[in-house]
Amino acid sequence: MANILIAGCGDLGSDLASELVSQGHHVTGIRRTQSVFPHGVEGITGDLLEMDDSMLPEADVVFLIMTPNGRNEAAYRAAYFDTAQVLVRRYKNTDQPPTVFFVSSTSVYGQSQGEWIDESTPAQPSSVTAEVLLDTERLLASAFASVAVRCSGIYGAGRFRLLETVLSGKAWEANSWTNRIHRDDVVSALVLLAHCALNKKTLPAHVIVTDQTPVSMWEVKLWLATCLGANVAVSNGEGFVPTSGKRIQGQYLFSQGWRLMYPSYVAGYHGLLDAFRALKK
Repeated sequence: MANILIAGCGDLGSDLASELVSQGHHVTGIRRTQSVFPHGVEGITGDLLEMDDSMLPEADVVFLIMTPNGRNEAAYRAAYFDTAQVLVRRYKNTDQPPTVFFVSSTSVYGQSQGEWIDESTPAQPSSVTAEVLLDTERLLASAFASVAVRCSGIYGAGRFRLLETVLSGKAWEANSWTNRIHRDDVVSALVLLAHCALNKKTLPAHVIVTDQTPVSMWEVKLWLATCLGANVAVSNGEGFVPTSGKRIQGQYLFSQGWRLMYPSYVAGYHGLLDAFRALKK
């Protein structure tokens, strides 16, 4: 049994916590609001930035899974870099510092001319928010055995934004490459990484979590529009070939035996569409 801290026990963190508890680990979860935690999880409600170090338990593994309150530099710095500083302060000088997994994003790859990206590709952030993510990765790596878990666009239960966009009739933006990963596959990847750490496997500095199926955004929207009976809002002057974005694949997780439950957006969106239709009735 290991002691595991999940700093950010929200959507992803709660399912991760439940899975780790079912495997016999002692799990502590922290969330900013709400006091309801998954069964078997020792819950702490409060802002990590305001907590005394004594509130953070001894841990063998720590997951940092935060959600910013906005899409600007200040919100990202508060959610990611500042919370990482708390973990560094609390755990860096302990007798056995934990392995830290930081759920980051493939937005640290700013390449946007259709390039193929994998774990050997240098990060080249092209936005201030991506710079904050990379700064956070570097901060944690300077203090711990840490892994940046770079996820592509996460979709899944309760995430209806793209469906709402397709139904809205709003004109589609220029076509681009998009890369996706179902939230359930993110959880399974994090569980696998925890096992790797607890089994003392050598871990890379970062891993990519994506469904290995880069696709054009218009292809996704056309399929969703067909499923929803929505109008196709494409200007006649636009071309179908993607004009921006990148195509992402990862290797490390598959080398460790990871298997996708949803290997493409078609597999992943079926359940989401059913839930969305039921919500709209």
